Amino acid sequence: MTELSPSQTKSVSTGSLLLVLFLIYELPVRLLLQPDPWLLEPGHWYFSQPLRLITEYALLISMLLITFRFVPSLLKVPRHCYPHLVIGMLICIPLFAVLEWRQLNARLDAPVYLFLMWLLSGFAIGMGQELLYRGWLFTSLRARMSSGWASAVTTLIFVLAPLHSVRLWDYSLQGEFTIVLILISIYIGVSYAFQWLRDVSQSALLPGLVHGAGNAITWAAVFTTV
Repeated sequence: MTELSPSQTKSVSTGSLLLVLFLIYELPVRLLLQPDPWLLEPGHWYFSQPLRLITEYALLISMLLITFRFVPSLLKVPRHCYPHLVIGMLICIPLFAVLEWRQLNARLDAPVYLFLMWLLSGFAIGMGQELLYRGWLFTSLRARMSSGWASAVTTLIFVLAPLHSVRLWDYSLQGEFTIVLILISIYIGVSYAFQWLRDVSQSALLPGLVHGAGNAITWAAVFTTV
């Protein structure tokens, strides 16, 4: 049996810790503090502002601090990747705006402060998802398997974990199988797109910023009037 070098041992050890932290944030923390808003009643406390904003940024800051402590390289965007960031934003923001245009247009009369709170809340959620998946989970898996397999497993968990599976299951119970297939295709596509950004930059911050921008549009458009 080949003995691991000190650097390999440290990588596996860090990966194990990140995997444990991922499971904590993605299971009890998400189910308690970040339930899927599309499945909640309008009176649920999830929709209370500024409580939602405070909750999301408290979680995001804790994730950033943990990442900075154990894998600070994930929070750096190389200069040669700045164009990727700009192009990603220029694609993501208009795309999500077009998808949510009807609801965005209906929010023109909403209080500006409420719109901004949901915009910032959505951004924090998107950033947090990338730190968890393309950051902690992928880094943990990459210490044990090839990059290709780690990407595939990360995407599979991205689709099946509570982040999305609760909504997929709810649609399945309603017999909305076409919607389920469409959502699965979207989740797989965006997962690999964000994974590509992670691969070219070796950073979770780059896909996090792009994902956050898209999420910000969605949350502001859908939940501002709640």
